[in-house]
Amino acid sequence: MKITVEWLKEFVETDASPAEIGDELTMLGLELEAAEESALGPVLDFKVTPNRGDCLSVFGLARELAAKDSQRYRPTDLFRRAVAGFSPPSANDLRPSADDLRPSADDLRPSADELRPSADDLRPSADDLRPPADDLRPSADDSPLVTIEAPELCGRYVGAVMRGVKVGTSPERIAARLTACGMRPIDSIVDTTNYVMLELGQPLHAFDLRELKGGRIVVRTARPGETMKTLDGQERKLTPDMLMICDAERPVAIAGVMGGENSEVARDTTEILLESAHFDPVSIRRTRKALGMSTEASYRFERFVDPELAMAAARRVAELLGVSAESVADAYPGKGSREAILVRVGRWNALLGIDVPKASAAAILVGLGCSVSETEDGLSVVPPTWRNDVQIEEDLVEEIGRIWGYEKIPEALPFGASVSAGYGAEAAFRKRVKAALLRLGFTETLTHSLCAPSAISVGDGVVVRHAASPELSTLRTSMLPGIAEVAAKNRGRSLALFEFGREFVGGGERRALGLVVSGDVYAAHWSGGKSAAYDFYSLKGVIEELAGLLRREVSWEASKDARFHPGRRAAVALEGSPIGVMGEIAPALCEELDLAPGTLAAEIDMDAMMAEEEQVPVYQPLSHFPAIRRDFAVVMPVGVSYAQIEAALREASDGLAERIWLFDVYAGKGIEAGHQSIGVGVMLRHADRTLTDEEANAFTERGFAALEALGGKRRA
Repeated sequence: MKITVEWLKEFVETDASPAEIGDELTMLGLELEAAEESALGPVLDFKVTPNRGDCLSVFGLARELAAKDSQRYRPTDLFRRAVAGFSPPSANDLRPSADDLRPSADDLRPSADELRPSADDLRPSADDLRPPADDLRPSADDSPLVTIEAPELCGRYVGAVMRGVKVGTSPERIAARLTACGMRPIDSIVDTTNYVMLELGQPLHAFDLRELKGGRIVVRTARPGETMKTLDGQERKLTPDMLMICDAERPVAIAGVMGGENSEVARDTTEILLESAHFDPVSIRRTRKALGMSTEASYRFERFVDPELAMAAARRVAELLGVSAESVADAYPGKGSREAILVRVGRWNALLGIDVPKASAAAILVGLGCSVSETEDGLSVVPPTWRNDVQIEEDLVEEIGRIWGYEKIPEALPFGASVSAGYGAEAAFRKRVKAALLRLGFTETLTHSLCAPSAISVGDGVVVRHAASPELSTLRTSMLPGIAEVAAKNRGRSLALFEFGREFVGGGERRALGLVVSGDVYAAHWSGGKSAAYDFYSLKGVIEELAGLLRREVSWEASKDARFHPGRRAAVALEGSPIGVMGEIAPALCEELDLAPGTLAAEIDMDAMMAEEEQVPVYQPLSHFPAIRRDFAVVMPVGVSYAQIEAALREASDGLAERIWLFDVYAGKGIEAGHQSIGVGVMLRHADRTLTDEEANAFTERGFAALEALGGKRRA
């Protein structure tokens, strides 16, 4: 927001330097970004936060300075007229000459008494904001000058018909101020509306009355298929959620954004209809983004424009043009009153950390335009119409502190005891997963939760409406696309990558773990040790080891996931329920994703893993007694799994089996087709005594019987 210092001084008389004005407004929350020189003197450029649309004008900044220190920044007559809504004292005063529009330096210096307004002077009464009967008289025509069909999007619309206007070059003062503030002078009508927008903060638009069908305005949303060419010469496609300013037949402007070519003011225009309105900020922002347009008007409307400013701005335009409005419509469906907010003395002192007297706080809020009354423990405050961001008690406390002065808050070190927060259940589990995988030789990756559609994803992701790029167009449904992209960029290296993050599936989200391995588990050694490449079983072992470190036990089931090689894939299960999948990525998919052939991957639902109860190990003291080993050699059908064999032997041991392991598998000559020879060792030990040979031999017989029940035959 650029303003010239000399323009600001038309509203507040001050001897402060431009640097001091910049510092003062910066401390009020309106940061000075730059200061430069122009033909009119110093120009200050302020950064205005999105919640302070009321400060996007010279008057708005002057109002802040006067609220801070009304003795150093003394409101001028122009300031008081702006507060009163520019209500003219008489009809003749609405027709100033060209010289009247160029005030001298003496005119801008009121007397000392005039520069000391009371708190009541700064707070307009309801009568001040209400135009007199003779001022901007509404039309008495049977067809209303303004009709609002979308009151939820347009809270107020002032339409003023002005005749006898002359389109020409603007006065030098107006053109120079517009130029200094970064706007290009065009003609006297457009320049005046822009001038008043910069001066008061109310965007305005002038229509050529000749071009308005039916000579009236209809505020409605666009109809399906409607288009309109805007002032920049672009044909705009409109959608039904966009608010339009129309005449009796067609759109003539995109509300709050830009006017249309079909009604723009021309050099021979003598009659205009001036628009001064209040539009819903969300609607303007949505329309501006959809059309890819940004204007000075939309910048202000989407940050909130005071609805009570509409009539005052229309009067100011009439004053500067030296005309009077023949007829005016003031459609105000959104008119209402604001509720009082209670702000307590104890509350503002506690939040600010200093004691601000009640009388001082009341004076601050009155200076900001609030209506204030005293209560037993504080103040009852009705915020002004231009401060829509003040909604709760804490907002008012902030205003008190802001004007009182943040610099008055003393410096103090924090006090009190602090307690280490520690880790929550989710964070602790995530930390354990990462630590376990780092221990297993993996490297963590961190990829974006937005990605491009990928052949290695699962299902359809949520599509981002206005994506920054195609690579960031969809919420990921799988952890694998991001890790696979990292692996592709590092192709040719041995990789063991993991990422713990969130997937967005089925309208919700879940925590998941993705693993990708490629190349060698370990390299060849100079002493003669050979390298070993990652294969299906090495990744299976990683998952089993990870589950063990997390005190869970996983099992394996068949999988039909088409992303993996048909003969080298498996589903990961926990307590019989599938929680993930692993295997070698299908060759065609490896080629498509530029991955090394034989790359393996896994994806596990960690929410399901975390939800499962941990298998906490129970301490067992070491036995002082010797162990006895017994071996079992049987010929088993190939359809019997080792897990079944081990379970049968453990059950037959009656709790004496300390360890069971597979030590031999043979199939070939001497073994009938469809069978294989299995060698299993069992270590038996009793915790309280030495086992006898008879007990060990009895177990051996029970063990062979259990294996024969599975279809096995004892080998000689």
